[in-house]
Amino acid sequence: MWQWLKRLFSRKAAVAEPEPQIWNFRIKGGRAEIGAVNDALERAAMAGDVPEPAMRAMQVALDELLTNAIMHGSVSLNDPMQVDLIIGQSVLRAVIVHAGPAFDPTQVEAPDLDTALPDREIGGLGIHLVRSMMDEFSYEHADGRNVLKLGKNFR
Repeated sequence: MWQWLKRLFSRKAAVAEPEPQIWNFRIKGGRAEIGAVNDALERAAMAGDVPEPAMRAMQVALDELLTNAIMHGSVSLNDPMQVDLIIGQSVLRAVIVHAGPAFDPTQVEAPDLDTALPDREIGGLGIHLVRSMMDEFSYEHADGRNVLKLGKNFR
């Protein structure tokens, strides 16, 4: 699995980049488990591997997407969600894989930001926030699973 992730996100460069750090998490259904992912991002930022603005943007994006997957997907003890964080030399990436109905958040319409707040429809603002904060945001449905890929460039 790790080799697949490295190949998936590798970029050709004139100078060889160091191997990316890859951290794997399995979330079995509780929102409290999202804290472990956030803690790993904090440790990476404190070690100097990821600038704080990139780390905070990824934390917000992951909190939104992981919460949605837990609430609307089929995340359980028997079928946990896989979250992989990939820290490269100039990019922070995440891959989220979970069971559940096919749902492509990249195709969600932007919310109406011009209407007064009390008159707006509920929903879509979190995904809009993710889309606006990430440099990469893609979706595919493979083998009955939702696969989301996020990326935030830095340096």
